[in-house]
Amino acid sequence: MNLKHLTLALALAGLPNFAHAAGSEVLTTLPVTHSLAGALLEGTSVQLKRAAPANLPATRQPSYFGGRGGASLHKAAQQADAVIGLRSIWRDDPLYPMARRSNIRIVEIDAARPVDGALPGIAVKGDDAFASYPWLNPTNLGRMADVLANDLERLSPGDKDKIQANLAGLKRQLLALAAESQARLAEVDNLSVVCLSERLGYLASGLNLDVMEQPLPAGDQWDAATLQALTDNLKAQDVALVLHHRQPEPTVAAAVAAGGARLLVIDSDPEDAVEGLKTSVEQVGAALDQG
Repeated sequence: MNLKHLTLALALAGLPNFAHAAGSEVLTTLPVTHSLAGALLEGTSVQLKRAAPANLPATRQPSYFGGRGGASLHKAAQQADAVIGLRSIWRDDPLYPMARRSNIRIVEIDAARPVDGALPGIAVKGDDAFASYPWLNPTNLGRMADVLANDLERLSPGDKDKIQANLAGLKRQLLALAAESQARLAEVDNLSVVCLSERLGYLASGLNLDVMEQPLPAGDQWDAATLQALTDNLKAQDVALVLHHRQPEPTVAAAVAAGGARLLVIDSDPEDAVEGLKTSVEQVGAALDQG
């Protein structure tokens, strides 16, 4: 073998190392998984990419990937090493199954419950808890960060120290948030709340609020009878605060006011999960302070 051939052989042998040096690629689709992974991977060699538009509702992802988004996912999946999803609490999560069609070697990272059972998952009720947004409970959000960090540092061992440092910083924020909220709420006389959204039960329970039962009409269709029942229930249970993830119809807001409670609308889908949770906890504390 002459010098020219030897040089070419060495160059070709080095190609995989060059590709590896570029860092792993990880795909996400949901605000909570993208923001948590982004916080953990800050300053690492791992590239984090959205596989779907940031404003696309989760319920529309299956049809999106089955239609106009299929080609872009196919291209992204071929280059990716892993995807981060929530299939353990959302059976219809399409990201991993669809990505695997394009890349048989792609790794699934489940942020709610490790696929290999290496760590305990988050605390949820039922097998399909996604619609209840369990990550709005600060303890669950911290557990998800643990689960993600454990898998991400195995995916990219060279970034382990940085991922661990990022995890420690994130956990400190959540611990401080919990301590501050507990101290603040300890000074509040009435912690009774009603959730008019299935998304906010984990937030309320995670803050140790007194969650009162309130039947919700099918399809969120409130009529005169259900509105009156809402008002009567709020009065009877001396409810201080009513939570919703979107601004309800004026008739519902009026029924809440007539029941003597304060209405608070929480952003359940913030772009930054940790900062969004901080804001939500602050809003709840401020509203309960006002009585």
